[in-house]
Amino acid sequence: MINMNLIEKDMKLLEEFLREEQYIPIKNLMFAFGVSEKTIRNSIGSINVFLEKFNSKIVAKRGEGYYLRTSNREEILKSITRVSDTPFFSSSDLLENVFKRLIEEVKYVKLEELCDEYYVSRSKMSSIISKLKKEIQTYGLVLKSKPHYGFKISGTELGKRLAIANMLRPKIYLDGTPKLFFIEDFIVKEWKIRDINCSDIVLQNIIYHIKIMIRRVLAGHPIDIPTENMTEGSLEHEVSQSIIEKVENVFTMKMSDAEIVYVYSHISGQIFQNDSQAGMHISDARINMIIDSFLEKIESMYDISLWKDQKLRSGLLIHLRPLIGRIMKDIHLRNPILHDIKKQFAFAFNLAVLLAEKVNSIFKCQLNDDDIAYLTMHIGLALERDFKKFDDKNFNRIAIICTTGQGTAQLLKFKIEQTFPKAHMIKNFSLYHQEDVIAFNPDIIFSTVPVDINNIPIEVISPFFTEEEKRKLLEEKSKVKTEYILDKYFSKDLFQSNLDCNDQKEAITKMCDLIGKTGITPPNFEELCLIRESLASTAFGNQIALVHPIELCSEVTKIGIGILKKPIDWSGLPVKIIFTIAQAKSSEVRDLLLFIQELVHNKELMIQLCEVNSFDEWKETIISYSENL
Repeated sequence: MINMNLIEKDMKLLEEFLREEQYIPIKNLMFAFGVSEKTIRNSIGSINVFLEKFNSKIVAKRGEGYYLRTSNREEILKSITRVSDTPFFSSSDLLENVFKRLIEEVKYVKLEELCDEYYVSRSKMSSIISKLKKEIQTYGLVLKSKPHYGFKISGTELGKRLAIANMLRPKIYLDGTPKLFFIEDFIVKEWKIRDINCSDIVLQNIIYHIKIMIRRVLAGHPIDIPTENMTEGSLEHEVSQSIIEKVENVFTMKMSDAEIVYVYSHISGQIFQNDSQAGMHISDARINMIIDSFLEKIESMYDISLWKDQKLRSGLLIHLRPLIGRIMKDIHLRNPILHDIKKQFAFAFNLAVLLAEKVNSIFKCQLNDDDIAYLTMHIGLALERDFKKFDDKNFNRIAIICTTGQGTAQLLKFKIEQTFPKAHMIKNFSLYHQEDVIAFNPDIIFSTVPVDINNIPIEVISPFFTEEEKRKLLEEKSKVKTEYILDKYFSKDLFQSNLDCNDQKEAITKMCDLIGKTGITPPNFEELCLIRESLASTAFGNQIALVHPIELCSEVTKIGIGILKKPIDWSGLPVKIIFTIAQAKSSEVRDLLLFIQELVHNKELMIQLCEVNSFDEWKETIISYSENL
């Protein structure tokens, strides 16, 4: 029996030490579990009490971290696995496993049974049940409850299969299902024989849906859907029949025509993804209208003009047609790198949400985070192309003052031209002709001697403009930009540490109230933020959420910062820091959002920011990392 003092969070930490046979830095543990250094040390103390009976101990080594010193690793592992054959789950993993348990059960399952199976408290399981109830509504399913009996999922078989495809990872749902290995080989061969062209992601999705069908039919859950909507004799129909015949032969059973329709519905929306026939019912004009509306909106909100980027338009045209065709059939592709995309392209993902909103409105459908992430890649690449043009606008006109001779001046000019290749004008001037410099109106002056000319920015450098000077210049430029953003958009009155919230909704309410006290946002600011949240989660990884409204509604742009006492679950991701963005239209907002995106990338910085207690400490921590931003 496990020591009752070893609570779930301590057990998870012990499992981490059992997996690693080397020292683990405390910062890594803090970030992995989303807690403070003090909490980690307290947990280690509790674990060490438990480990005494194994003559083992977690020890510390300065500069290295913590290490489990034991010769009884297997005994400890056996001790904790005796309690349960299942691992300790995160909230999202627990939701997934409870859904699998209920979707495969035709009878009611009691809450107490679920608590015992997954070794969680009644309150924790009740919270999971509440979330599950909301999630399955998307698929027309209902979580029925009956006093003294428990819960069960009710709804159509089609709804259940769609929910399985979108809520359960293949390795979770298909674990233990026999004889399914043949499907991949058969479909790949079928595709080659018939010269069908589609992406790997699409093919994997089709294979998963067919495996779901097989498992459900074997479990006694055939589908009942109309069979008149197939185009007999079409390629899709022939392929669907071929797949069903293969399944019938392998499992020696007869499947209904409704199952052919089920396979047909998934294939017909996807196998022509790269072909001109994809989504023929959706015209180019209609998709171009959506793209135009999207480009107009981001120009209005962020002063970003991507109208001339033909690569973006053609990429979205190619992608949107089959995407809309699938979504209208309620077929969603799981995106295996969703969280990486949200973390690496946070700004582009936010823009993609605006595009998704337009698609949803016109086609009366609902794109999810996975769908939006695929669109994000096209937008992210377009932003990269645009930012490359934008980056050098700060130094369009560069003046050089070199007092060591004509030859050195020409060499210095050459080096500066190499450093700033996109500057439009770079010109040498004499120290004694400052009026010419003023008339030139430079963005910056590089001078070999200290000068003061009409408040124009001056950078004093050596005549040889060394690599060290280049590095320092770029670092200083980054630091100045960081300080400017921090001073302009952040303030003490919009910073709150030790924020005590139990869930996502409470956190959004408190942060919107904090910004609302400044008087810069409208009364419905929280409502607009919740609408945005309903389109796609604003949790972007590294324990950050970027809460913001669906439209521009603030008099000025300001950012509220909330650091939670403890991480909370935010649509399946842990969140400790909340950025709440009240945005007005401004050409500078792009820099701000890219700045925040860089914060999201910096894992080490996030660990530090999770622990700060004051605005000044928060600001200084970021500035000290500014050379990496």
